[in-house]
Amino acid sequence: MTTNTLHRLLVALVVLLLVAAGTLYVLSVTLAPQGGPDVAARFVGYAWIAVVGAVLTGVVDFFVRAGLSRTRTRRGR
Repeated sequence: MTTNTLHRLLVALVVLLLVAAGTLYVLSVTLAPQGGPDVAARFVGYAWIAVVGAVLTGVVDFFVRAGLSRTRTRRGR
């Protein structure tokens, strides 16, 4: 897997997690009147997990790209 392919995969994962976080937040707002605060809190909790996952994936992307490009330079490619 090339560095560029891995970067695109991780960026796609970040975007997917952020879309999921937004969707879960909207669901928490729309379902709160029917389910009460417990349902809203559960969906907001899931949204925060998705945001943290997106941030961690972005950090991994940053360090993996730097490490892979440095390894390629060291190998003479």
